[in-house]
Amino acid sequence: MKYILALLFLLLPFMLQAQTIKLQGKVLAKASGQELPYINIGIRNKNIGTASDEKGNFILVLPKERQQDTLTFSAIGYKELSVPVRQLETQKQPLAITLEERENTLQEVIVQNRKLKIKKLGITGRLPIVWGAPENRDSKDIYEFANFIQVKGKSTELLSAHFYVASEKLDSALFRINLYKSSNGLPDERLVQKSILKRLPAKAGWVSIDLQPFDIYTDEDFFLGIEYLPGSGVDRLAVLLGAKLGGSSYSREASLGTWKKFSGASLSGYVTVRQ
Repeated sequence: MKYILALLFLLLPFMLQAQTIKLQGKVLAKASGQELPYINIGIRNKNIGTASDEKGNFILVLPKERQQDTLTFSAIGYKELSVPVRQLETQKQPLAITLEERENTLQEVIVQNRKLKIKKLGITGRLPIVWGAPENRDSKDIYEFANFIQVKGKSTELLSAHFYVASEKLDSALFRINLYKSSNGLPDERLVQKSILKRLPAKAGWVSIDLQPFDIYTDEDFFLGIEYLPGSGVDRLAVLLGAKLGGSSYSREASLGTWKKFSGASLSGYVTVRQ
């Protein structure tokens, strides 16, 4: 019996490996061959995913039952690519995934003769509470929180974004600021196809991101999101975000994961605008 148990322990890693699908490779720009960092990779709305690293490399281990699903690669400024998991599994590893650039459309700018005002829209306050990752999933994957910002149909120029960030482990961390259109009360497609990627101080305090270089104008309500991109070997709970009691906020716990609305607390995040 003890020999049988020993054999089972030896075979266990191979048995577990046979029940999973391991995909690894690099994400590149189709035209230039440039490595594409921090690309969202996942099975849409299944909370299964990862993000490529600073050199475009990725590793994703999937349960065998996801063989019939489709894996999506999503990058700001590039067309989304969706490929069946079964097809990727049969290709030679490491994979070379190429994304095609998206054509940029110019935003309409409305010229007004009235004097514009500087305003703060969103949650500007904070109570001594913080949030972390919704769940302790793959440390290489993202998590993201968002607030709903109402501009009430007014022509609005976005000047800056502000969040409360706290960490006892890191001096700084990498974040992506995302702006989403609203659909059925949840964040949907991106409002602008511009990569707002910033390394921000992570010690307790408010951080600001200058949005003026991106020339962002809108007259529709939108979601302001802050996406945490963990570094290699960094615990997802190493960075926490400030919050305020009351109201509601939105989160997702994986690349291309499902957005969820929850009530009772709001993300300490707002935008400064000119209206």
